[in-house]
Amino acid sequence: MKKKTQKKKNMTIDGLAVIVAKGFDAVDKRFDAVDKRFDAVDKRFDSLEERLTNKINGLDQRIDDLALNRATRDELRIIQLRVDRLEKKTGLKR
Repeated sequence: MKKKTQKKKNMTIDGLAVIVAKGFDAVDKRFDAVDKRFDAVDKRFDSLEERLTNKINGLDQRIDDLALNRATRDELRIIQLRVDRLEKKTGLKR
């Protein structure tokens, strides 16, 4: 059997620079893909935030409307007393 003889190549600075540059290019391509994915996620969050903001604003308006158009407990007590008196006078309440 013959042994393969390999020549040792002397690495030059230029050769090393090319290898390192290729490595950085590969990493840059990976980060570009990651950046695109983050951009997509950002768009989804923006859309979600907008929808939630609209829903919260709608809830605020509904709560405000309910607060403005609902009787308070004190008002309900007064009305109940008046109804009780009317029922007694008309004979509807025993």
